[in-house]
Amino acid sequence: MPRFAARLDQLPVPLSKRERKALKVRIVKLSERFREAIVSGDKNYLRALHLASKDFVSGRFYPNVWRLYKKHIHRFIDGKNLDPRKIEVSLKFVEEKSEWEDLFRISRHTWSIPYSKGYGRRMRFVVYDEYHGAVIGILGFQSPPADLACRDALFTYPPGRKMSFVNRTMDVYTIGAIPPYSNILGGKLVAGLVSCDEIRQAYWRVYAGKRTIMEKERIQQPLVAVTTTSAFGRSSIYNRLKYQKRLLAEPIGFTQGFGTVHLEEVYPDVVRLLRSETRDFVTGGYGVGPKIRWQHFTKVLELLGLPYSCFNHGLRREVFLFRFFDGLEEGMSGGEFGRPFNLTVSEYSDFWRERWALPRSEREKGWKDFLAKPYFAELLRQGSEED
Repeated sequence: MPRFAARLDQLPVPLSKRERKALKVRIVKLSERFREAIVSGDKNYLRALHLASKDFVSGRFYPNVWRLYKKHIHRFIDGKNLDPRKIEVSLKFVEEKSEWEDLFRISRHTWSIPYSKGYGRRMRFVVYDEYHGAVIGILGFQSPPADLACRDALFTYPPGRKMSFVNRTMDVYTIGAIPPYSNILGGKLVAGLVSCDEIRQAYWRVYAGKRTIMEKERIQQPLVAVTTTSAFGRSSIYNRLKYQKRLLAEPIGFTQGFGTVHLEEVYPDVVRLLRSETRDFVTGGYGVGPKIRWQHFTKVLELLGLPYSCFNHGLRREVFLFRFFDGLEEGMSGGEFGRPFNLTVSEYSDFWRERWALPRSEREKGWKDFLAKPYFAELLRQGSEED
């Protein structure tokens, strides 16, 4: 697995000529190696890269998150204490500096993908089991990407008003269940809850009457749709995700296969180079856009004389659309939206229990052996001997 040499606040500057040349060679080799892994289907390599990126981007949070876990240890249960027939699902809106924010952070840090706070408009939820008093999973929403080819191909936006209509949607940037719920297809529960009325209602409460940061435009209501992308190519969580006969997660295409995940190993040297050879190095914030790392890599490719094709890693993530209203195409074209697709948390969770959870729990019994504390200790403490 790749290793990251140091944290950004510990990096010496500048790069020597030899290090500059070595950085150029490494970027080319990393790009070639990643594309080879895509062609061969080497998902172990891809997961290793994500884990290495996670260590670098968010590893500094692990000690704090482990303390949070110990504080809320009673909210995470062993498999032997779970009765799938009695799961009672609720959505908990995450307020800053709340217990739900702690639980969201703990759960999110068990993912292999680096921790992200999202950007722009944001809503976070903890999916909670009221009967067992335990966390099932998490949902995180953020502002939608300005450009998403497969989404934009569905709609004919009014001239000059694309962003005002795109901003009537959101993007799910983190979604999933934790064990033992994930072992009985809890991922399909969490994904399906994206379509529930309670999501639109929370959006109304949070953003009614407010304006966007960048464009200063009034945020239009209601929320009409949500998009999300899979982490590794196709996704089993979203595949055939339905409520009765209604398809909830509609596959609409794939991303173009561009990004920086395959280059994260060299990001410390990227920052060193920018700090020593440019005057416009920025760390983020309003007005500089959500893809600050992409901007940094772009500048370094220019400095090193490398082509932008180094961004083309070839991992095309599948994109899904959750429709909240009938007549979405007409509405996004400037016409009228149809009636909302109503679905409550209770209705969907009852459906999920009978359709997925109980059959899986009866076929495969391994979920009963899940032990929460060792699981979180391994993922959050990374081998620490602290009790």
